[in-house]
Amino acid sequence: MQIHLGSLLVGLGAAFVIPLVSRVIRPLAVEAIVAGIGLVEEGRRVLAEQLEVMEDIAAEARARREQILVAAETNGGEPETEIEEVAASARPRRRANGSAVRRQPS
Repeated sequence: MQIHLGSLLVGLGAAFVIPLVSRVIRPLAVEAIVAGIGLVEEGRRVLAEQLEVMEDIAAEARARREQILVAAETNGGEPETEIEEVAASARPRRRANGSAVRRQPS
């Protein structure tokens, strides 16, 4: 069996290069993983905050609905009518953008 000089050099080069590359790539890989973990934790925190806001809104809506139902029972009115009136009054008004009123040409 004959040993080829090119194969020997490639093998020896790989034996020296692979540990060198792994010493360079390992810290980069560790930093990338640390950054990824940080992003995941930040995403979880933001998601938890948004979930809490949604729960607060739902609790406020339940409390408001309960108030409407109690008011409807004391007034002898229909609860659906009361809810529709409150919903209609809760619609936001259109706001002007500060521009002047357009005049139509005469």
